[in-house]
Amino acid sequence: MARNQVGQTQRTQNNPLVLGTFDTTAVRYLRGSLGPQYKVVGRADTNQTSNGGIGGGTFNHWFQINLSSPGWIIATKGPPRPQYIQISAYDLNKTPIQGDPIFDADSIRVNSNGEIYLPYINSVMSAQSDLYNQFSRLRLDRGDERYYPLNAGSYLICISSTRNEPLNYEVAVVIEFPPTEAFFELEDLDGSVCLQETELDAENIVSPITVDTIIPATGGYTISLCQINNGVTVTVPDGATWFIGDAIPAKDFDDFKIVLEPGDDAYFDTIHDHSLSEWRGAWENEHQDTEPFPEILVPLTNRP
Repeated sequence: MARNQVGQTQRTQNNPLVLGTFDTTAVRYLRGSLGPQYKVVGRADTNQTSNGGIGGGTFNHWFQINLSSPGWIIATKGPPRPQYIQISAYDLNKTPIQGDPIFDADSIRVNSNGEIYLPYINSVMSAQSDLYNQFSRLRLDRGDERYYPLNAGSYLICISSTRNEPLNYEVAVVIEFPPTEAFFELEDLDGSVCLQETELDAENIVSPITVDTIIPATGGYTISLCQINNGVTVTVPDGATWFIGDAIPAKDFDDFKIVLEPGDDAYFDTIHDHSLSEWRGAWENEHQDTEPFPEILVPLTNRP
């Protein structure tokens, strides 16, 4: 299919430049010029009716991003004068078009090694719902739906100038998706040891528990679920472990069980780390070696 040659001066919200349809991490670097231009437009003056004159240019550049699965869209401004550039986002999946705000003063802060990290800064907010009270202490966003991934669909990005003068811009856009893999952080230096069990040398704590119980120092386990009757206390001393869940295979079983293996209800979409190597890899997959990775994205990452 031939590439669309329509220039941005001829584009509107009804005819945006489509950046693509995405289901994996991708990076785009948008550059252009906004503002008025002094050039001849229309037909030249003749003895016929004339639409000619002096003018030209545009104050808005329109781009469309299609998500084939839920994900985040992150946009950040670069040189030369980002203070005069405005980025707006719109949800094309609703009628009429609904504007989606962008986190510029993020309320979620993470203290990592003494440094404050804002994991959602410059991210497009999810649906503007009134259901912000779905509190979940296990989520980084505590259940605030504005931080959830955007639903699969089409989204419009508008880059605008706030000055009545020619102005160049550079905007980096990252399309990112929730992780589908769990990562185990190991204490050994070379990463060769993974905590695993083939048998538990622990006491079987039978459910329901009807009397006050202290988990022994060697540990305890309960198959599936454990019910603690009203008024009964279970104490887990420092250093002891109480496993509640699926049965550990016997020692003669071929497979093994990884302790703390995540279940099907793991909150993968609440993890919002940004990997610099993942972003660089996504860039290198679609660009030549002569095109350097946009350095304006580096401050948004929080792990190698």
